[in-house]
Amino acid sequence: MSNLVSRPARLSPPRCAIILVVGALALGVLLAPTAGVAAPAVTIATLSADVWPEHDDPRVLIIYRGTLSADAPLPYPLSFAIPVGAQVHAAAYRRDGQLFAAQSQTSRDGDQARVAFLVPVRDFQFEYYADVISGQPQRAFAVALVFPLLVESLQVSVEQPLRSSGFTLTPASTRTATGGGFTYYLYTEERWPAGKVWSIRGAYRKEDNNPSLPRAAPPPAAAPAPVTGGGGPLPWLLPAVIGVVIGVAGTLTVTYLRRPRASRHAPSPPPSRRRDRSARRDQEPAEPHYCANCGTRAGPRDRFCSNCGRPLPHT
Repeated sequence: MSNLVSRPARLSPPRCAIILVVGALALGVLLAPTAGVAAPAVTIATLSADVWPEHDDPRVLIIYRGTLSADAPLPYPLSFAIPVGAQVHAAAYRRDGQLFAAQSQTSRDGDQARVAFLVPVRDFQFEYYADVISGQPQRAFAVALVFPLLVESLQVSVEQPLRSSGFTLTPASTRTATGGGFTYYLYTEERWPAGKVWSIRGAYRKEDNNPSLPRAAPPPAAAPAPVTGGGGPLPWLLPAVIGVVIGVAGTLTVTYLRRPRASRHAPSPPPSRRRDRSARRDQEPAEPHYCANCGTRAGPRDRFCSNCGRPLPHT
């Protein structure tokens, strides 16, 4: 029998590179679900909802003033459901005590409309008018509020219109407050679930058709810089980048290892050595020459004959 030992097959550099890149990308895909699961759920930490019938308009003005939880990735996309036909008055965010408008988009979502906008900070404000008041002079309204995220602390305030009487609410409020000549009926909820409807119905009598106050100022001016992005970095982006870096590094390593050893370990001589070799070649003795007058042999650098003194021809 022969004692020959077979060598294992060696992969070519392109195949090694392909294997490394595919393996790195697979690692990124496997890490992506883990990153998504580990991310904490975003909530609305605090939200005050104002329901003001005939405040500065014959309709009901509804205002949300909220703050996202501290772990919310910024900028963050918000989306609120409102009645079809409702008029958006402001979609904004608050920064350094000032209110800035955010670009919003309204779309139809079944029997409701949905308003989406992006906020670069945690504090936001959203306002709209809903045409839900009926009757004259005995009037009634019904409002349903739905929030896109779980609300840790919800405060609802219903304003009684000026010059109205017999104001009643269902469900009834156990707390009231006053300010600016208005009476406010207050409600408090803790950890209100996302998508769950908070509803209120009211009835009152009012002889005139004028709102309580003149129309409010127009929506806040646009922010000085546009908001870009959407909800923070994608969970698969970082693993994918790491995978690509690993693949490139592996490709370079395999290419280097596959180079012939002579080319890897036999560096070219330094410039100084090359110059020395050239100088030695220049210093090698030239062929001997003789004086044309007396025939005496002359040295390679002699200019005159050492015997007769005659000039020697240049070589």
